[in-house]
Amino acid sequence: MAAVVLVAVAATGLAVLGGDPVPVYVAVALWGLGWGGVPTLLQTAVGRAGGEAADVAQAMLVTLWNAAMAAGGVAGGVLLGWFGPVSFPWSVLMLLAPVLGVVAGARAHGFPWVRARSRQVAG
Repeated sequence: MAAVVLVAVAATGLAVLGGDPVPVYVAVALWGLGWGGVPTLLQTAVGRAGGEAADVAQAMLVTLWNAAMAAGGVAGGVLLGWFGPVSFPWSVLMLLAPVLGVVAGARAHGFPWVRARSRQVAG
């Protein structure tokens, strides 16, 4: 959830304050902090949710990740051609709304809240 929120804050900063260099640097740093751990988080979540079929789930993740990168390149090219670079942060914000919903809904299987349990050793 924190990663999605950091990217959303960064995209909002780029959308609203994108003309000034200092907010752009701050937004890029926030984006990197938020997005940097996403591949590891997704691999962990898919592995947990996949259970016995974790290897198949990991293969599906890689395939979908690559397909999303290709689709993002096409969509980015279309947005750039039609609306210019100012459309990028707004489109990211629109895409993050369902992402936040998916992440919140996936908490039970992919992102469970794990509390450390103390074990008492009989001695």
